[in-house]
Amino acid sequence: MSLNAAKKELAAAKRALSSMRGATSFEVFEEEWRDLLNCLEKLWNKVERGCQYDKNRFQPWQGRFSNLRKKDMLLRYLKQARDADNHSIQEVAEVKPGRRTMNFANPGNGYIEHMEIRNGQVVQYSGDPMIVTDHPPTVEAVKVKNSGSWYNPPASHMGNPVESKHPVLLGELAIKFYEKFLNEADEEFHNKP
Repeated sequence: MSLNAAKKELAAAKRALSSMRGATSFEVFEEEWRDLLNCLEKLWNKVERGCQYDKNRFQPWQGRFSNLRKKDMLLRYLKQARDADNHSIQEVAEVKPGRRTMNFANPGNGYIEHMEIRNGQVVQYSGDPMIVTDHPPTVEAVKVKNSGSWYNPPASHMGNPVESKHPVLLGELAIKFYEKFLNEADEEFHNKP
């Protein structure tokens, strides 16, 4: 047996990620995100099936990856988001509207003598210097519920902080993990003399 079927799922996950980056609508983006989630789970299952011929050796080897899928915030979330997509009517992503932030240029306290806002725009301001930043709309992964438990988008992966809830970032991190898992399985169970 080989892991060709799992390798095809990895390629499909990478295509979904590429399509997410180029999506021109939220509907297309979300469809590709759901595809990516499903491809990752299918990759996992197809590696298992491809290594069943040596089950007694494979299961203990796979154990460390199985534990990570249960304990690592990113990996656990991705599996639960995929399950929520497949077994419920929950959303797995949403558009966060754009926003504007205003912060004093100098950290700490600041002083506003006068500020006038019309139609969401500052038309008159006097006071300490401010930095005004416009943040465009973005897409974020959302918390999902499975079997009575809630799963939040990850704050960490493999001990490192996850800087964003954006599905593209989550997909990139996931693909790195699952590609490593697939390559190590291939090396251990299919490329040894």
